[in-house]
Amino acid sequence: MKTHIFIVFLLLTASGLTHAGATDGAIAFDCPDAPRAKFQFHFTRELITLAATTASFDSVRDLYIQTYDYDADIFDKFVAHYGETLKVENWRSLHEDRNVFLYTLEAPNEQNVASNGVVSGIFAVVKSDNDVHLLNIIGDIPRQQVRQLLANLDQLGIEISAFKSLGGFTFQNSEGKQEPMPLPTLFRTASDQPNFFSIGFGKKGEGSKFGLKFSMSHNENLRGHWNYYGHPIEKIHIHTDSQNSITQIREALQEGSADIQEVLNSLRLPNTPEHKQKLIVRAWERSATIIVGNVPDHENEPFMLSKQFRSEAGNPVHEILIEGHQNTHPATVRKALEAGPEEIEKAIAALPSTISGLEAARLRIEGKGAQRTAIVTIVETPLPSRFYFDSAPWAGFNRVTGWELGARFDSGFRKRERPNTSYNISVPNVFRGDDLSKFFGRIGYGFGTKQSYYRVGGRAVWGEPDSWHLGLTTQVHRTTSVIAPDLFPFYDDTGMTILRVLGVPDHQNYYLREGIEVALQWQPVRQRHSFKLALLAESHDSLRKNTDWHFFNWRSKSKVRENPMITPGRMRSTMFRYDYSTRHNFLGWHNTFFVEHSNSVIGSDYDFTRYQLHLRYAHPFGRHQIRTRAVGSFSTAPLPIQRQFIIGGPGLLNGYPLYAFAGDQGFLFNIEYFFHLPALPNWKNVSEFSDVPLFLVFFLDAGQVWNVSDESSIFAPKSDAGIGLQLGKTDFIFRFNVSKAFEADQGIRFNTVWFYSF
Repeated sequence: MKTHIFIVFLLLTASGLTHAGATDGAIAFDCPDAPRAKFQFHFTRELITLAATTASFDSVRDLYIQTYDYDADIFDKFVAHYGETLKVENWRSLHEDRNVFLYTLEAPNEQNVASNGVVSGIFAVVKSDNDVHLLNIIGDIPRQQVRQLLANLDQLGIEISAFKSLGGFTFQNSEGKQEPMPLPTLFRTASDQPNFFSIGFGKKGEGSKFGLKFSMSHNENLRGHWNYYGHPIEKIHIHTDSQNSITQIREALQEGSADIQEVLNSLRLPNTPEHKQKLIVRAWERSATIIVGNVPDHENEPFMLSKQFRSEAGNPVHEILIEGHQNTHPATVRKALEAGPEEIEKAIAALPSTISGLEAARLRIEGKGAQRTAIVTIVETPLPSRFYFDSAPWAGFNRVTGWELGARFDSGFRKRERPNTSYNISVPNVFRGDDLSKFFGRIGYGFGTKQSYYRVGGRAVWGEPDSWHLGLTTQVHRTTSVIAPDLFPFYDDTGMTILRVLGVPDHQNYYLREGIEVALQWQPVRQRHSFKLALLAESHDSLRKNTDWHFFNWRSKSKVRENPMITPGRMRSTMFRYDYSTRHNFLGWHNTFFVEHSNSVIGSDYDFTRYQLHLRYAHPFGRHQIRTRAVGSFSTAPLPIQRQFIIGGPGLLNGYPLYAFAGDQGFLFNIEYFFHLPALPNWKNVSEFSDVPLFLVFFLDAGQVWNVSDESSIFAPKSDAGIGLQLGKTDFIFRFNVSKAFEADQGIRFNTVWFYSF
């Protein structure tokens, strides 16, 4: 019989191995950088019928196998890659030891729910003798026949001795498990883009708050094998307010029942309103979070609902994500969902009739691997009185104007109620509610220059609510601006003001703008593409440094950097800008192209056309990430200083002085690799920093500038390399860099950065 099988091997091996068009239960052999298999074959149902006589093979439709020469690195790579792939696809681990990693996929029944007793797929990574095997079996295989099937693979000419040594107890114990109960759906709200160092005053009844809140808490991560109502759990994160609770929970998990709920029920923990007891299970990740004690809520912390929701097709919904709500409290939405039907489409459709002030609720379901997330967009009913007037004090500080104190206002007709921002001093420079027609303004007085500054204007908006808007903005201004704002972001953010007050070196160079700007802008609500066409009629003038003061330099004995002069004159220009952004939490694409034209024919003191393309991409690799930037700038004529392409300093060419190179044209390239480090032990006990990541950053920079007037230009970019240490990755960032330029006359440089440069 074996001779017959090997003849079939020789006739059909040339067909190769493919999973094209395979049904459920098939896993592609697609591990990256895998060596060439020394043997591979696909057994079809016809070949299995000819060769196998054991009844367990009757339910097998396809069998795929690949064999490699044994190498420990290959085996470990296969185990890691396919283990992650199978977990995402909701396969279950049946057996794991030094030589065999075996998984099964439960077969769905007519209601698309896992059946009780049949598997539709078997996948194994096996080290046997001097070979490594990948095995994928597809069919409707009774669970009790899995062991017999693997033990009799020699009927097909497949000799894998490691399967012979597997004990029956492991399989019988696993195959006899009861079907897991459906888990409740998680409920959470969408997060907004972070504001740097947000500062404000709490609402009435909340007590005041200023800056960052610090609360002592303790965290620990455990790995092992537990379950929650039949669902396997491999990672548990414990978050408590005392080390004693950590120890108690850890010991109970390691020594007690394998069922997490039983462990929690057995704990003797305080039962008070201040003592939180919360369990969050993510079955598709095989992870759970246990929160006990007087621990503050984290932003957008999930909440396990009282039931599991399903789609109209019968598929389970693992998460419900609420977004777009302004005046509707998430707890109100959560209670309405728990009281409604389990079919998610019907439950969302019923929300407007059960929650007052709700005009509509829109649903879309997104899937990633085995996870399904229902994203619900809340549309609130416009208020009867739509007029609003928001005002707030405003404060700024830099070395040019010194302290600048004043107020800002924002007034118009709202489309929906927004939170009152009257006492929030962290309102960004571009006022909130860009989808509203409104009047806006900011007026302040610079005590260093002893002059007033203002920005006053109006905005008319057309568009579709929650979809897109087209805005026409006109403003009159007399304000300080910065050179190369795209290369030095967040200069006018409240967080940057605080850092300057504390004496952190100011990277920006300032100049005075006074005049009028008219801009037409189109932008969708969920930004991908946006366009802006602007007309400028303003005068530019230089500003001098007026103060050396900061908090740690009371008497101004140490000197801060001077502010350089610009090319003063009248600017009359037209600018077109296009942005493409997929950024979320600073990851994804953000590309910008703009062109600006200024001409003496229309009364400008400058005559040029300049183009700039700015490409930025940040991509995660597990807990690590890579960030890249490429900038190219081109001009048809000499540029004024305030429009020149400038490189040098932190975030640009780290190994060179700030603003080291400036010219009419140039390019810049940066690449950074962020390697995630273990958290600092002392910071694990501070709740606000317990999840703040620590990165080791390796970076390489290169760039060059030149002038239009140069008779000849040589390609000779300036470049440097270095290493940095960064704490945080979103709304809190501190980074320390050490860099060295690839030039002998440039020494080692040290600098700090408080935000992503690109």
